[in-house]
Amino acid sequence: MIGLALSGGGSRAMAFHLGCLRALNDLGVLEKIGALSTISGGSVIGAYYAYSPNKSFAEFETDIRGFLRIGFHRKILLESLKPHNLVPGLAAFFLSHAQDCAKLFGRREPPIRRFRSRTDAFERVLHRELFPSLDLGAPRRGDLPIVIGACELRSGTAFRFGHERSGTWRLGEMEGNSVDVSFAVAASAAYPIMLPAFDRTFRFNKGGQVQARRVSLTDGGVYDNLGLQVLEPGRDPGVSLHTFPCEYIIACNAGQGQEAGHSVPLGFVSRVSRAFGVVHRRVQDNAMHHLYGMREAGLIRGFAMPYLGQQDSALPWRPTGLVSRDKVINYPTDFAPMSEAWINLLSGRGEQLTRALIPMYLPELMGL
Repeated sequence: MIGLALSGGGSRAMAFHLGCLRALNDLGVLEKIGALSTISGGSVIGAYYAYSPNKSFAEFETDIRGFLRIGFHRKILLESLKPHNLVPGLAAFFLSHAQDCAKLFGRREPPIRRFRSRTDAFERVLHRELFPSLDLGAPRRGDLPIVIGACELRSGTAFRFGHERSGTWRLGEMEGNSVDVSFAVAASAAYPIMLPAFDRTFRFNKGGQVQARRVSLTDGGVYDNLGLQVLEPGRDPGVSLHTFPCEYIIACNAGQGQEAGHSVPLGFVSRVSRAFGVVHRRVQDNAMHHLYGMREAGLIRGFAMPYLGQQDSALPWRPTGLVSRDKVINYPTDFAPMSEAWINLLSGRGEQLTRALIPMYLPELMGL
């Protein structure tokens, strides 16, 4: 089985992954993918690819370019300002902060969940613009298995949405799996500093016992930004809800890589953001090293990693006309509108790296 992982990284990831997918499609590999694992920005483009079975690749690419040019910021703002969202959103904001303060006086669990937020507005935009009336069981391109990764903050574990089942090993499997694709993608892409976690109660079945449990769902990149875990061989299906033991893994990584060290984080937000980024990058580095370890141990037959932050000097060979790392590495990970020039640069680098790496490291996939 060939597994494809699309990392997080907001709109930067969407554009980079668009180029990776374009190259895989042209090389004849995309149609052979046996499992798709997505995180955050990778979930937006990955879910749209999987759940648009009647679109050609050219139509899919045209749509993604349109989403990138328009962005989501303005649509989220306008959705949040609608009267039926604005008042409940403000009430939920103040209630959630008041309950946070109450914890200082001994109350362990906030009794009132955060019932409306900017993330709900994001989910509504996704539902209207990308995934209208689609639930996780909807028809997919080639019946492609897909896992959309989020993080459950209360237990600090992965929470994964899938076409057959959703849940977490700590709580069990969600009953019914009647989840909108837009909700799963919004949860996966809810970057904690900008978008509040979903505060929901679902019913879970674990070991035959069904219980209603409250969950707090945020960006899947907090737990596994590359989305590799569900594709690794050796996972115990008795514990893990999603197991796709892949022989080959293609990991499209939209991370920045090593920092240049130019910025000076002085304020609270910049300090927290930078600290989060450092921890995030270290975890991601370990995941990349784990790929090498699995190959050396013979657990997988091979892998390729088109990596936005790849140092160009370390490439086995430099493709002609390569979009250099320095040209794209500082593009932010938000969902702001993206110019056509930036779409071409980011997707161009993804396409060039994928075209170079697949024939070199996974040539057998082109002949399967």
